[in-house]
Amino acid sequence: HSSAGNLTPKSGRVPDGAGGPDNVYGVSMGYANPQQTAAGIHTRLYSRAFIIDDRRRRVLFVTADVGMISQRLRLEVLQALQVKYGDLYRQDNVVLSGTHTHSGPAGYFQYTLFMITSKGYIKSSIEPLVNGIVKSIDRAHSNMKPGRIYRSTGELGDSSLNRSPHSYLNNPEDERHRYKQNTDKQVTVLKFTDLDGDGIGMLSWFAVHAVSMNYTNRMVSSDNMGYASYLMEQDKNPGELPGQGGFVAGFSSSNLGDVSPNTKGPHCVNTGLPCDYLNSSCPVGGTKLCKAFGPGEDMFDSTRIIGHNIYRKAKELYGSAVEEVTGFLHFAHQWVNMTDVTVQINSTHTATTCKPALGHSFAAGTTDGGGDLNFTQDHHPRLRRCRTCSWRDDVTTVY
Repeated sequence: HSSAGNLTPKSGRVPDGAGGPDNVYGVSMGYANPQQTAAGIHTRLYSRAFIIDDRRRRVLFVTADVGMISQRLRLEVLQALQVKYGDLYRQDNVVLSGTHTHSGPAGYFQYTLFMITSKGYIKSSIEPLVNGIVKSIDRAHSNMKPGRIYRSTGELGDSSLNRSPHSYLNNPEDERHRYKQNTDKQVTVLKFTDLDGDGIGMLSWFAVHAVSMNYTNRMVSSDNMGYASYLMEQDKNPGELPGQGGFVAGFSSSNLGDVSPNTKGPHCVNTGLPCDYLNSSCPVGGTKLCKAFGPGEDMFDSTRIIGHNIYRKAKELYGSAVEEVTGFLHFAHQWVNMTDVTVQINSTHTATTCKPALGHSFAAGTTDGGGDLNFTQDHHPRLRRCRTCSWRDDVTTVY
């Protein structure tokens, strides 16, 4: 059996409560830009919950309009579920996923790196997130009904590009030859119906960053993925307000690393010319003036276009989904020490992971949001002396 649960404005909006408090947001999470503070609402943020049960096992999947799910957020949601439902929803059968919008709240993490730009932990950020996610789960739990699940896949070719194409070429040639393109264009849809065949929900995955709203944006926004959900739910819930209605459409994040929706590519804002292909910078202004542009007139139009493209493809696949998902339900959960993992490189060579470090490319940022310290992409792994940054003059060894 399967069931999808929605978030209504009063009980489930991630900024919980009628009318918001969407204005609680300070710095947005994603671009690591302390100047990107929210001062209004473009689109509201929602959590969407889906519960699947085969009478033997149960799994809960949540997709929420946030940058990512922090460990702290996950633990607090699990704690709230433990109080309400005992051991029904646990570490091993609960999946929480963020859409990766870069225009949601910050400050709900437990590790210092992720809280630098938010200047620490923000209680007024994490509490609405926990409340909204749990409310969506409550609704899914209360509205479960017997049903069926169907699967469909297709390709969407006009809504994403690789924002580091030169870096991608560093992958082994035989690996690159396994794929037709340097980004994953596949769209996967799960269609949920009741036993009469009436639709009750949909889950979709497509690999693209939710950064159609760029780093100059000062409004709360669910970005392209949230807009796709809005369009699908409005289509299936005619006459209902956003966040209401029986049909729930979750557009979830997947393997979106270095996949950008800004399909016009990176250009220098002062000249209009393409950025340097190797290091994504401009002759004058460096990385800060190298900016990727979407297909629209501005970021709002680009969000609309990319979101509509994703919605259109998902709707097509939803309508044609006839491959029923059958069999027993399984799930897996594992703790991994990522500092000591052996990786098989090829038939003769292995490598072992090590303690984490922030590399040169991390400081450079991306064409969707460059760094602030004059670092550029495509530098030698051994950190080079920065001619304009005196604070690095004493750096002699890099680990």
